[in-house]
Amino acid sequence: MSTAEIPLSARVHLSHAVIETIALDAGVDLLHIKGPALLPELRRPDRGSSDVDVLVAPGHVERFERALAQHGWERRSGYASGSAFQHAANWFHDNWAYVDVHARWPGPRASVEEVFTAFAEGGHLQDIAHVPCRVPHRTAQILILVLHTARSHGSRADLELAWNGITDEDRDAARALAERLQAGTAFAAGLGELDEVRGDRTADLWRYYSGQGGSRLGEWKARWRAADTLRERRDVLAGVVVVNRDHLRMELGHVPSRRELAARQWQRIAVLSREMSAAARRRLRRGGPR
Repeated sequence: MSTAEIPLSARVHLSHAVIETIALDAGVDLLHIKGPALLPELRRPDRGSSDVDVLVAPGHVERFERALAQHGWERRSGYASGSAFQHAANWFHDNWAYVDVHARWPGPRASVEEVFTAFAEGGHLQDIAHVPCRVPHRTAQILILVLHTARSHGSRADLELAWNGITDEDRDAARALAERLQAGTAFAAGLGELDEVRGDRTADLWRYYSGQGGSRLGEWKARWRAADTLRERRDVLAGVVVVNRDHLRMELGHVPSRRELAARQWQRIAVLSREMSAAARRRLRRGGPR
């Protein structure tokens, strides 16, 4: 039987079990996030997963990636190219599901050590494909889903049970954990409460990724404002113009040819030019720069 004949849901469950075994053998500490790792009451039974998400303990990422490579996984995107938050790398295996290796979870401004420790408190385990896998505790799972919603471009499916179906005590606990980990702005974005946030230069970035408005040009402006260092701003400028090869490869399903890269590059420049022209016209109608 080929892997194409195995239901994706089964492959995802089995992949969680495989990843846990690889991590244990390599001495890697990690947490299984979302999908089958969620408590049943926080996830609709018919809501499937297409990949495996794991949050790796600080200092263990390189060791884990070496172990993945030794077991036949291939990295398809890096941390810098994976997203605006540069938080995860995507790994592919011919026989298993994709694995998103998270070095951190976007949203909290506390250190990665503090966040991992907070999520891992209690040493909770959940059987996935009959293998005990370490997962975040209940409050952390709720917070993780709200923060994921904050970068889901308007999809609120994760909140159907994980926020709308929980008690006020659960909500208060999740808010307290968000405050403890300095994740207030992203938490507000996930709940559609960004209008209550003041004085945070990352708010526009979360507004864009949570689907609360903004053009592609607006996204890059927001990324520029959110950048903390000169190096980050340099990366933002480079990303405005240069096509993300890793994303294009995953979209096409193969390594892009020169012709495909060139076509996407021109498309990117055309979109940027149109949005810049539209922004200039809007400024002129308002009477000049504001």
